[in-house]
Amino acid sequence: MNKRYLIPIIFITIVVGIFYFLKLSNSSLEFKSLAITVELKEEGFYPSEIAILKGQTVTFKTNRGKTFWPASDLHPSHTIYPEFDSKEPIESEQSWTFKFNKIGEWKYHDHLAPYYKGAIKVIDKV
Repeated sequence: MNKRYLIPIIFITIVVGIFYFLKLSNSSLEFKSLAITVELKEEGFYPSEIAILKGQTVTFKTNRGKTFWPASDLHPSHTIYPEFDSKEPIESEQSWTFKFNKIGEWKYHDHLAPYYKGAIKVIDKV
């Protein structure tokens, strides 16, 4: 390879690397700041599957006119991720927010109507 091309190639590689690193850093910050809401509708949880970063919060709500009780599987014990359990019914038009601090894929349901199901994948970083 000709030496006169080597320095510009190295320079461009470094600049692209720095740009890529900064872009990833900014996207991680934006990802963490997104407000995530899961709504229980007549058809089920919407969205039914999401991916979030560790430490991010998810707000659960419903406008169905009925109470609901978001909780981790297994029904009825909620033992797979026991902290992920509202521990009581949530009134319609109210909400419950939970901060996910464990990495993994967490399946959940409405304890009062366990046929409503969803999944939340918690990852360490983007």
